Amino acid sequence: MGGDVAGFAGTATATSTTSLTMTAAGWTTDAFIGHVITTGVVYGVITTNSATVATVDRWYVPATPGGTAGTTPGNVAFAILPGQAPYWYMALTANSSAAVATDTTLTGEIATAGGGLIRKLATYAHTTGASSYSLAATYTANGSDTLSVIVAKIGIFNTLTGATGRMQFETLLSATATLTASGDQLTVTDTVSM
Repeated sequence: MGGDVAGFAGTATATSTTSLTMTAAGWTTDAFIGHVITTGVVYGVITTNSATVATVDRWYVPATPGGTAGTTPGNVAFAILPGQAPYWYMALTANSSAAVATDTTLTGEIATAGGGLIRKLATYAHTTGASSYSLAATYTANGSDTLSVIVAKIGIFNTLTGATGRMQFETLLSATATLTASGDQLTVTDTVSM
């Protein structure tokens, strides 16, 4: 959060649903992990990069970063922005072990395809002059989820797709929440003191 490698601009020579290639880019391997790469229409969060290929978790539509994936861009001009993508995606787990500073993933993250308890965009809130901000998300269990589940901990990430991106932190809930049936809801608010 204190800054890192500067950005980069160029023109893509190939793209896919999870990558953008620029021949002879000369990037340092993994120098751009966590950065946003944008084509002006869609953007992705870089999960790894080689000298010529930036791999992204998916393409996002700027107006709806928690919605459906954006269209794969063509061979267009792009920019890799300096700094990191925002950490505004919340994930749940039933794992109740204490958070450890060296954790890079959320052990046992609930990631059932089509489930209502999967990683999602949280709502950010901050009051001017306050020394904290909050992230809040409401989850609704559905027929794809494995129930009953006791939610014990959350993780905050910079990507929407499970098993990718960086985890900023993990937090044990002040009280566990048991979801037993489709339609059960859980609202989690995580307050971060600065």
